[in-house]
Amino acid sequence: MSVLDLENNWKTYEKLCQRLSNDNLNKLLEYLGERIVMCPATPRTDQYSCEPGGLVQHSLDTTIMMRTLNESLGFNLPIASILKVGLLHDIGKVGDLENDYFVEQDSDWHREKLGQHYKYNEDIQKMSISHRTLFLLNHFGIMLGVDEWIAIQLAQGSHFEENRFYVGSEPSLAILLQMSKSIAIHKERLTQKHN
Repeated sequence: MSVLDLENNWKTYEKLCQRLSNDNLNKLLEYLGERIVMCPATPRTDQYSCEPGGLVQHSLDTTIMMRTLNESLGFNLPIASILKVGLLHDIGKVGDLENDYFVEQDSDWHREKLGQHYKYNEDIQKMSISHRTLFLLNHFGIMLGVDEWIAIQLAQGSHFEENRFYVGSEPSLAILLQMSKSIAIHKERLTQKHN
């Protein structure tokens, strides 16, 4: 991703966040901004958005897909909830308040053989992405409605043990987020395949 792409994506991300008119969200963006900009979405090249700016790109793609599906499926969910959940559901991938979750892979073998450009930072508290996301949002005082909270909790998928309790009773917002993430990831993989 070029520097221009990073800048343009960040401007779009910030502009959409500002539509929520939330001073606490503005504080989160100010505090974590540069780390959000540079954060990859995944550690390996065979996954999706494994590059600086990948988190923002994936969040934008997911949010756009959520808005499209919300309209086409007639869910009529509030745009504010779609923006909040779509843009922030993976913010835990940035890490904690001081340390990054993903750090550059220092093993040439892992980079060359596995395509693992990043590894998990073992120096930060062990926590799932969803829990870290919810922690950061709570820390900055960003209030979530119950459906928003559940959507973020379930964002990484219902296959995780901690999320199985919700299967069959997910709110529409959670289903919309999961569908949109899957489609955004699928579209990126198709693009990678053709390039």
